[in-house]
Amino acid sequence: MTPTSRVTTRPPGSHDAVIVIPGIMGSELVDVTTGNTLWGLADASWYVSAWMTGQGLRNLQVTDPDPERERRRVRATRLLRFPAFMPVLTGMEPYTRLMERIAQVVRRPEALRPFPYDWRLPVTHNAALLARAIEAHLKAWRWRAESRGPGGSRARVVLVAHSMGGLLVQELARLPGALDEVRAIITLGTPFLGSLDAVRMLCEGAGSPFPLPRRRLQALARTLPSVYELLPAYRCVQDNGVLRHLAAGDLAVDSVSVPSDRAAVRTLPLPGHRCVVGLGQPTFQSMTLRSGDVEVHHGIPDENATAGADLLDHSGDGTVYRYSAELRQAERTYVHQSHGALARCKEAMDHVCAVISEDEQGAPLGGGELGLEVPDVVHAGEPFTFAVTGSQSAGASCYVVDLSTGGVQESPVLRYGDAAYGGRRAGELLLTEPGLYRMAAAGGSGSPVTRLLLAAGR
Repeated sequence: MTPTSRVTTRPPGSHDAVIVIPGIMGSELVDVTTGNTLWGLADASWYVSAWMTGQGLRNLQVTDPDPERERRRVRATRLLRFPAFMPVLTGMEPYTRLMERIAQVVRRPEALRPFPYDWRLPVTHNAALLARAIEAHLKAWRWRAESRGPGGSRARVVLVAHSMGGLLVQELARLPGALDEVRAIITLGTPFLGSLDAVRMLCEGAGSPFPLPRRRLQALARTLPSVYELLPAYRCVQDNGVLRHLAAGDLAVDSVSVPSDRAAVRTLPLPGHRCVVGLGQPTFQSMTLRSGDVEVHHGIPDENATAGADLLDHSGDGTVYRYSAELRQAERTYVHQSHGALARCKEAMDHVCAVISEDEQGAPLGGGELGLEVPDVVHAGEPFTFAVTGSQSAGASCYVVDLSTGGVQESPVLRYGDAAYGGRRAGELLLTEPGLYRMAAAGGSGSPVTRLLLAAGR
């Protein structure tokens, strides 16, 4: 009997056009006049120099209040291709893996378009550019798809937005017709109601154990309109037993503005919206003001609790509080991962591809329940402590990658913490050389949880 051959064919891929919108820090920025790269450099050591000496940061300051004139000075050229680092926000991983994965589920490469933008500028400005990009990309893709066979005219748009990119998409809800051709939206760790890290960027500095990087961050952040748009729009200020909204007078920054209507705008429903929310990472959720100083907390009071009650820790992705990243009208899914790595982890990429290919039953989220607590800046040559949390921390292991060389450093040994560590599994590590590093905690069935940290020289 002649064996019957089995022929398998690759699925034709999604008919739709896809646009990937990165987060804050997620686009390379170039000086229009000189052609020099201002942000997103391949050399990881640049970040050590930038945050310790200030070299290169001045060119990132927004010097013109008119976004169009600022665009003529600085241009966003492409999505981040190398890890980038900023104190407080820690790091942003590149989007290369996400783009490669999406390319496997679209019909042709031309269906996929990145949307780099100048993340320093106002959300409203960049959203208007995004609206035009959606219209142009869909028109071009429909023409190409129709020329290769029937069905191209039925193509719509899927938007994949990480972090601040989701705020651009949310702003489209205010522009008539901007979302008419959008079939689905996936947001990854978007701070719809802001982040306490924006407060820290604007207000922390001299009192920090690493004053140089924090002071330089503060000087830069105060010039960036985008940072003010990340200020919390939910009730986050503990004030004499009452939880209230942040007010402009709370922060000693002249240009602070907390628009009263922002929460309403940021919760407008979006078509086919899925929120991917990071969990399990220590995340600031509320704040108190003491003699003009800001103190942030890994928890928030229950709105019905009496004064002095314990804070409830709802966690988040290390930057965005859980309930800031999810909208009630949207379908919500969760993954234990840090903010900067959400768009790079396998579980989130599987989910994105499932939505694009309309095969959402094939990619449930979940994975290992791990959290990783690491300082954003450490001193090279001095030991520091870190902690691993979560239900699968007992079987976790850690490792550190030097992003300048790609080499794996020694794997630190975890121990069960005493009262000083709150019962968490803790370890101690020493990085001998200044540089940018990726630390990972692996365990269970999920992707490793990763965080970027900077080892600064003395």
